[in-house]
Amino acid sequence: MNPSSTELLSTLVGFDTTSHRSNLDLIHWVADYLVGLGVMPHLTRNNDGHKANLFATIGPQDERGVCLHGHTDVVPVDGQPWESDPFRLVERDGLLFGRGTCDMKGWLACSLAAVPGFARRRLRTPIHLALSYDEEIGCLGAPGMIATFGKSVPKPRIAIVGEPSLMAPVTAHKGVVALETHITGRDAHSSLLHLGVSAATAAAEMAVELHRIAKEWMELPGPAGMHPSGPTINVGQIRAGVARNVIAREGQLVWEIRFRASDNPDDLLDDALARVQLRLRRCFEEYFSVLHVETREIARIPAFDAGAGGMAELLARRLGADGHARGVPYGAEAGQFAAAGVPTVICGPGNIEQAHQPNEFIAKSQLAACDLFLARLGEWASEVRLAPQPSPVGAEA
Repeated sequence: MNPSSTELLSTLVGFDTTSHRSNLDLIHWVADYLVGLGVMPHLTRNNDGHKANLFATIGPQDERGVCLHGHTDVVPVDGQPWESDPFRLVERDGLLFGRGTCDMKGWLACSLAAVPGFARRRLRTPIHLALSYDEEIGCLGAPGMIATFGKSVPKPRIAIVGEPSLMAPVTAHKGVVALETHITGRDAHSSLLHLGVSAATAAAEMAVELHRIAKEWMELPGPAGMHPSGPTINVGQIRAGVARNVIAREGQLVWEIRFRASDNPDDLLDDALARVQLRLRRCFEEYFSVLHVETREIARIPAFDAGAGGMAELLARRLGADGHARGVPYGAEAGQFAAAGVPTVICGPGNIEQAHQPNEFIAKSQLAACDLFLARLGEWASEVRLAPQPSPVGAEA
């Protein structure tokens, strides 16, 4: 059994693993595939059991090795003008179309296609596979898997997170604080503005102020290649009111702050909320005391900045990653691996500009480059045994 990465990508795209759905069909398929190759998977499930992470080791079972990590969930296709079925792989002019082809089932397909080659070798350094759930809604799945490191599964020495980077090394990404603000005003007939306090107006004023702050912050300097370089704010959803002729009592904003590793996200949040409060006080004047504004944190993803020349980057370059190490503005699970003490780099096939778009695609040439990268990893891991303590990549114990 030695399917190509394109064949495996076709299978993986066929599983609708949109984040609000279960990923178990895909996980069980991958588990059966690995068992057929003599590789035993370890699953960790979420609280209600309808989603799971998968971790597996090829090579020495009691040693720490190189982890190939990717998430299984994809973003929704609702309302997007797709030209073909998003959950069926379609090839046109050397491009492979389908939801998740770029972000990031292409990487998963290449990793799985490499397993038969890994399994045939006498690996001195083990290679771990790590698949997570719910990355797209806050990197919610990976922490449960990371918690098993050094307990039920080995703790990796190095992690390669295969987010789309055109197979170039990415050594920094922003963190995210996901937030929800609930605003309560006072309802009244729309003709009686002096009696009501509109939560809809307050929500709009808050959104405008957050946008103003974002424009101020985003030009602050950040890691090389990261654009926008500074912190950003985005209001993704606003809901308010029940009818045109009723002054809205309830309003809600769902928003986020993206921050650099050098930022204190709590300070950014405090600053933003203080400035929002000042704007609302000026807007509503004597009616401000009627408003109740409550903001709660939904999720937090740590920022990541490995600096230049780290162990994981050096390994990626040895395997063929090329170009200047750079930072990216999106969030990923690399920060969670790094926070657990695992040297980490992002390096994967595809262009992030295709992610989350209608007619998402990955170039077959990118899969080929990733296949070569992972073949080199197999060669390297069969020749090199990492020392028990941190040491330069390539050193032998």
